[in-house]
Amino acid sequence: MNCFRLLEHTADMGIAAEGECLAALYVQAALGLRQIVTACSYIEPRTEFPVEVQGEDREELMVNWLSELLFLLESRRLLPAAFEIDTLEIDTPGDCRLRARVAGEEFDPDRHYLEREIKAVTYHRIEVEPTATGWRAQVYVDL
Repeated sequence: MNCFRLLEHTADMGIAAEGECLAALYVQAALGLRQIVTACSYIEPRTEFPVEVQGEDREELMVNWLSELLFLLESRRLLPAAFEIDTLEIDTPGDCRLRARVAGEEFDPDRHYLEREIKAVTYHRIEVEPTATGWRAQVYVDL
């Protein structure tokens, strides 16, 4: 059931993700973000970065998670290959936390290509909610 698909929107693009558990949902959303940026399938997990984000609720946590991944791409030129969620706490309203490790490699124009530049992750039509079989999310990015 873990999956994602891309959604079209004027000047934006969206990710519709599903996961069997909340951690899997956040990983699927990250994979969707990577797919928007690049369709490269040959990214090696050569280096690893810890990521820690907070939010008031599941939706803000999702925006902050994906925004941090964009920051790693822009500041460290990191193309992510894999995501490992270590801790995901959403029990306390106003104090949601996610700790993860992102493995990947530095962007190499001789081996990789970027399809789109993402300006920002938005709150436009964001959803993060439980379903009968797990979790689903929808989030849009500004291109």
